[in-house]
Amino acid sequence: MNRENQLIFGLWITALQLMTGTGAFKVQLQPKAIMRHMNESLELMCMVVGCPSKATFTWKTTSDISVSGTKEVNSTTWRKVYNHLTTEDEVTVICVVDCGEKRQDSTKIKVYSFPTDPVIFRKDNLTLACTVLRVYPVHHFQLVWLHGDTVLSESPVESAEEVKDISSVYTPNVEYLGKNITCRVTLDLYGVPEDRRVRSVTVQYGPSFVKVSSNTTVKLGERLELRCDTDENANITWWKIGSRKVTLLGRNKVLVIENATWSSAGEYECEASNELASRRSKGGVTLQGPPNIPKLRLSHAANPRAGDNVTITCNSDISILSGRLSISGGSLNVEGEKESSSVSINIPSVQLKDSGLYYCKAQNEFGSTKSNISISVLAPPGNSTVLVHPSSEVMEDQSITVHCRTVSFPAASITLTRKADGVEFRSPNGTFHLLNLKSGDKGTYVVNFTNELGYEVQTFELIVKERQTITPILTKTLVPAVSSMSLLTAAGLLIRHLRRAKKGSSEYNMSEAL
Repeated sequence: MNRENQLIFGLWITALQLMTGTGAFKVQLQPKAIMRHMNESLELMCMVVGCPSKATFTWKTTSDISVSGTKEVNSTTWRKVYNHLTTEDEVTVICVVDCGEKRQDSTKIKVYSFPTDPVIFRKDNLTLACTVLRVYPVHHFQLVWLHGDTVLSESPVESAEEVKDISSVYTPNVEYLGKNITCRVTLDLYGVPEDRRVRSVTVQYGPSFVKVSSNTTVKLGERLELRCDTDENANITWWKIGSRKVTLLGRNKVLVIENATWSSAGEYECEASNELASRRSKGGVTLQGPPNIPKLRLSHAANPRAGDNVTITCNSDISILSGRLSISGGSLNVEGEKESSSVSINIPSVQLKDSGLYYCKAQNEFGSTKSNISISVLAPPGNSTVLVHPSSEVMEDQSITVHCRTVSFPAASITLTRKADGVEFRSPNGTFHLLNLKSGDKGTYVVNFTNELGYEVQTFELIVKERQTITPILTKTLVPAVSSMSLLTAAGLLIRHLRRAKKGSSEYNMSEAL
C-alpha cells in the first residue's frame, strides 16, 4: 500500500471514529510519526467532525509560528502540502480548530538524507577513503570497512546539524591486496524504511595477482620480450631498475626491445594497478655476447713527464659475464690481466722508453674486443753524445764531421758554438760538416741540446795543426803541375760548394766562416 492510499485509509478511519463518537467535535491531523527523505513531498490533512457551525482552521508550530500554504478542501477538511522537504521543515505542526471552542491535533515531521551509495577511492599509495554524499542527520550514520563478513575497521562520525558529506579512511594490510573490500554505511534512525537504511560498495583492492616472466637470457642484438601477467582490466607500467635511477619503459603487458644491448641487461619491474592499489613483480634479463669495446684511461690529462707516477686503467662491461680483461703493449714485459670489469697498470717512474701504444683486450666465451691508447712521455735532453770524425785533431785544410745525439721528447734543437768568438752553427739533424779547417778554428766547441723542458751541454776540443812550407826546387817544371793541381783544387771546391748547398746549413766552409 503506497503512502497516498495509507493517508486515505487513515482519514476514513479517523472519520469513522469521529462519526461513531459521543457527538462532541473532534480534530484529527494525519499522518502521524512522519519520516520522509529530503526533497520528497508531504501532504498533511486536518479533519474536524461534530462541529455544528462552520469551523475555523489555524496552522502553526510549537514555536507559535504560523504555517502558510494551507488550503481548504471542504468545510470540515484542510490540507498542507510540502513539495520539497528540507531540514527547515523538521518541526511539530499543530492544526487548531475553532468551533465555538478550540481544539487541536499535532504531528511531528522528521527528515533524513541518504541519497547515494558510498564511493571508495585511493587517498594515497595504499590508503583508501570511503565517502557518502549529503547525509542527514549525520550522527545517526555509521561507516564500517569489511572483507566479506569480517569487520576490518569502524569509523565514528562526528555530529553535525547540517547536511554534509562524511568519510572514512582505512589502510588495508598487504594480505588484502587483490581481495574485495567493502565500505558499508548504515543509517540507524527510527522510521526509516528497512530497504533504505543500508548502502554499501565493494571494490577489488588492487589487482589479484601480477607476475613477470621468469629470468630471461638473450643474445646481444636479439629481440627481447618480457610479459606481465595480471588481471584483465589492470593498468600496466614497466620500469627498468638501475643503480642510480628507475626508468619508465612502457605501459603494455608485453615489453619489447627489438635490439638488445648490454644496457638491456638488469632488473625489470612490472607494476599492475587499478584505481585503488597496485602490485609489483620483478624479473631479470641476462645478455650473452662479446664485451663492449673497453675504455682505456690515463691518470694524467696531458702527456706525462719523465719521473711521473702513471697509472693506465681499463674498464669494461665484462663483469656482466665471466671473462678476462688485460693490458699490454708499450714497455710492458708482462700483461696486466684480471677477471674483473677493471684492470690497472702502474708505472711508478715513467721514462721515455715507456712511450708507445698500450692495448686493452676484453674477452669472454662469446668473443673479444680491443682498444688502445698512445702515451708520449715528455723529457728534457739526456744521455747526449758528441762524436768527431775522423778526429778532433786534424791538419789545416782538412774537414771534420761532428755527430751529435741526445734522447728527449719533444725533439731537441742542437746548436754548435765556437767558444772563442761565439760563432754558432745549426743543424736540423745534429750533424755538422766543418770544411777547410784553419789553425784559427782550433779551440773549445760547445754543443747545446735544448727543448721546452730543459737542456744539456757537451764540449770538445778541436786541434788544427799548421802545415809546413816546402821550398820549391824545379820551378819551371813544377808550374804546369801546380797549374794542374790548381785546376783540380778549384774543381774540388766547386763540387764541395755544390754539396754544401744541397745539404743545407749543417755544412760549413770554415775559411768562409772566418
